[in-house]
Amino acid sequence: MLPARLRTFFLPGGFASAAVLLVSLRLESVLGLMPCSLCFSQRLLFGLYALVCLCALLHAPGEAGKRNYAVVALGCSAGGALLAARHVWLQGAGTVVDACLMPFGRMLEQSWDHVLKMLLLGGPDCTALTWSFVDLTLPEWSLLAFLSLSALPLSWLLAYRLRTLGKG
Repeated sequence: MLPARLRTFFLPGGFASAAVLLVSLRLESVLGLMPCSLCFSQRLLFGLYALVCLCALLHAPGEAGKRNYAVVALGCSAGGALLAARHVWLQGAGTVVDACLMPFGRMLEQSWDHVLKMLLLGGPDCTALTWSFVDLTLPEWSLLAFLSLSALPLSWLLAYRLRTLGKG
């Protein structure tokens, strides 16, 4: 497989992930939407996905290297989808919590186990419904984005598996 095909595989995923990340940052700056801890985790995974795609674009590895990049990209998107699904579930649980949104810098002043728990499980501010577009909230849009991003590496890995089964 030519390096150009590898680049065309990772290029759309990297652009899409970076675009979602830029839109979330733009929503924060323009609309003043303060992200909760699960939103920070999802942003981190969008950034990691984009970074993996960028590394794959620059590295242009062989067949085994492509598989490794695809597995890491799939892990980022699957982890992000799990976090976004938890966020959607928390918002749909019906419990409305009036909590002040804690800035990220202030959240890092707490103990590391508490910060990790908030980043993975969410905090009281994760249940607030602050914005929607086409009747979907930000976590629902993130879930759709992560599921769409996971289709790229998953399709490549399935095609790789079928190619290796056909040879053997």
